[in-house]
Amino acid sequence: MSDKLVTLHPKDKLQRAKDIFKTYDLHHIPIVVMNKVVGILSKGDILYLESIVTNSFDKFIQDHKFRIDSVEEVMTRDPYCKESSSSIADVLNLMISKRVNAVPITESGELIGLVTSFDFLKLVDKHFNE
Repeated sequence: MSDKLVTLHPKDKLQRAKDIFKTYDLHHIPIVVMNKVVGILSKGDILYLESIVTNSFDKFIQDHKFRIDSVEEVMTRDPYCKESSSSIADVLNLMISKRVNAVPITESGELIGLVTSFDFLKLVDKHFNE
């Protein structure tokens, strides 16, 4: 679990998110308001949006891209979260059953960490390389 988090506010510009993904080599950014998780943004969300616009022959879609400016327009709202008291198995089961790659971890409703599929890959790697 990562506990040194970079977060964004829903009103932040999408360009800021792109800069953070590039600068910090992240794949997921929790979106918070007063330390409460209200969404999550993945690098894949932005890449998907850009591929739709780039590969579209539809002028409406290409023009609409320029109106998508804020994180809240692209983020996944109300992401699945787990409390810090949850077991690793609970987090993993949630990720598998809901097909998500990142789960914000909260304590009394406030964000304290983020577990990603990469965290589990590192655990598997450690197990096989001991």
